Amino acid sequence: MAARSHSRVRTLIVITVGMLLPFAATQRSKKVLAQGNAPVLISQETSTRAIAFDSVTQQHEPFSTSAPVKFGSDNQTRVMLFAMNFSLQPGDTVADVSVDAEDAAHNSYHLPVEFIGSVPEQPWATSIVVRLNDGFKDAGDVLVGITYHGVASNRVRVAIGHIGGGPPDDNGAQPTPGSATPPPPPLPNATAGNLSSSEVQTIISQAVSAAAALSRNVTVAVTDREGNVLGVFVMTGAPATTTIRSVGATGHGLEGTIVPATIAAISKAGTGSLFSTCGNAFTTRTAGFIIQEHFPPGIDFRSGGPLYGVQFSSLPCSDIKKPALPLGLAGDPGGLPIYKDGMAVGGVGIEGDGLYTIDRDPSDFDQPFEELIAASAVRGFEASALVRADNILVDGIRLPYTNITNSPAPATIAFGSLPGMVPVAFPIRGAQTSAFVPAVVGGIGGEVDTRFFPFVAGSVPATGLTAGDVQTVIAHAAQQANITRAAIRQPLGSNARVTIAVVDASGNVLGVFRQQDAPVFGFDVAVQKARTAAFYSNGNAGALLRSAGFGNYVDRALADGLKLDGSVAFTDRAGGFLHRPFFPDGINNSAAGPFSTSLNEWSPFNDGLQLDLIKTNLLAAIGGAAVPCTAIPNLPNGIQIFPGSVPLYKNGVLVGAIGISGDGVDQDDLISAGGGNGYAPASAIRSDQVFVRGVRLPFLKFPRSPNL
Repeated sequence: MAARSHSRVRTLIVITVGMLLPFAATQRSKKVLAQGNAPVLISQETSTRAIAFDSVTQQHEPFSTSAPVKFGSDNQTRVMLFAMNFSLQPGDTVADVSVDAEDAAHNSYHLPVEFIGSVPEQPWATSIVVRLNDGFKDAGDVLVGITYHGVASNRVRVAIGHIGGGPPDDNGAQPTPGSATPPPPPLPNATAGNLSSSEVQTIISQAVSAAAALSRNVTVAVTDREGNVLGVFVMTGAPATTTIRSVGATGHGLEGTIVPATIAAISKAGTGSLFSTCGNAFTTRTAGFIIQEHFPPGIDFRSGGPLYGVQFSSLPCSDIKKPALPLGLAGDPGGLPIYKDGMAVGGVGIEGDGLYTIDRDPSDFDQPFEELIAASAVRGFEASALVRADNILVDGIRLPYTNITNSPAPATIAFGSLPGMVPVAFPIRGAQTSAFVPAVVGGIGGEVDTRFFPFVAGSVPATGLTAGDVQTVIAHAAQQANITRAAIRQPLGSNARVTIAVVDASGNVLGVFRQQDAPVFGFDVAVQKARTAAFYSNGNAGALLRSAGFGNYVDRALADGLKLDGSVAFTDRAGGFLHRPFFPDGINNSAAGPFSTSLNEWSPFNDGLQLDLIKTNLLAAIGGAAVPCTAIPNLPNGIQIFPGSVPLYKNGVLVGAIGISGDGVDQDDLISAGGGNGYAPASAIRSDQVFVRGVRLPFLKFPRSPNL
């Protein structure tokens, strides 16, 4: 009986760690009614013992007050609890919630609250991370409760040091568990976030009021979770255009291109939207930090940013991401995500200084007025501190969020009295219908775009991928993602959430699956990655590049011993390695890779083959033309040059590729390999069997201890 009880507890903890916490909708309604308006801490099924675990290590009780894995500046343990009938109201923060514990001697302990947020896929459930008190020592069981706006929850048992002892349960205390019945799936016509038109007006009003207080005239854009434009406001006197400009020479690549300020603001807003999830909040400053030739920027002899090249995705010429962003993803500070109740619901972008650029010197802690205004715009709609980029480390480097410590908070001008106008093309509206509908693949819940579901066979049915093959590849990838530790998602120990795409050898999309809460930018990127791996591994890659006018890149590759004739199986990690302004990647004073511009011409807006393939049609699409991104049929949304793909083979013949994008590039590689298991290229033709200038090319790179 004890073994069975322990097994049940362990099962409950595993379910909690996976962020599933399945409760029946009917039972949930009854419990909420029975409890009135009081928060309800969730317990195990047969006792008042809390569903709780160490938020860093995922270990269950008993908890030590000293953390085995140090998190932050102290060495104290963080414990995650779960509640229902509870979420922060607009304008409230963790400071409005108190958590207290009582031991057997009736001593009371205050537990600081560090994070409160909705549980992904279960918006009725809320996670609460608290820091344990050093005074606990070896207290045994303590009773823990929360209080919000003067209303106290039930109290649940949490073991400190050892299990057992402690005060008796409160009078009338009962278990407050959930049932094993999963909740009903979301409605197919769910919206892309839940911003209302009045909330869009509030965000714009706060932005314009801050701009007026700073004597700046700007353009403000708001998008929903999937990048749909919910409104644009152009202040009187705001610049009508902005110039794309970074370190490259004017006229090279996109450097010096003049574009409407409205589309720059929209791309900034959309970047905050598409990059952010319930587990990570990224801004355009974050984006600019991870796309440069060194990571971190400005530090010599460091490899390129982990998302080097992502700026050329979700483009207006893409056949995948609809709606797209008019300039792709932005790295110009001034775009922030919008959150409600811990959920990512949109983004706001500000343009007004006449330059669409990136921050080349993160160390100067500059505070551009566009970022000041954006920070003011999201007052009341901020991301929680835990999920902000500046609480996420990549290779030991803390990512930036904003440089704003105190955003302006002037009196808000009523929307109808704002100085300026709403362009006819971008009226104020609420969140739009989502492009995604619920689906389950391989037992993993997620979403699909019905353009790419059900999954289909490749263009050569006799020898290519069948629909069953596509199902197998995507299911295996989803199952691997579900047990892979995410790199850029809070709380630590969360599983990766990714988009999985499979294409045939000609780049035709055979299926795309997006896990719940995977970042939306990955929808376009996953297809780009799959198409890129299939293209470079194809026997006609060199010929197609020559016919499209890019023979110079083919010649440079040939000079390095690369024929682009199908003799090498390329991943995006390998292709990206050849596409850096230093070769090998990050080694200063070395020549550029064969697919990159030379360093003296390089900029994030002029990176070589990736930009050259799309430049003509991208500019046409910005002007309103309906064109694919490239003249090569295999690459209608362009190529991608950071890791996360594997070419797929059957009987030694290239039949397609899988692309992954979501929660860390090494994780993307691992999940790609998991999906491609059984369809991998022969070892002899993998890119890591090839040397260029005496350097072995990479194939895949896996994170250390990747699985939960």
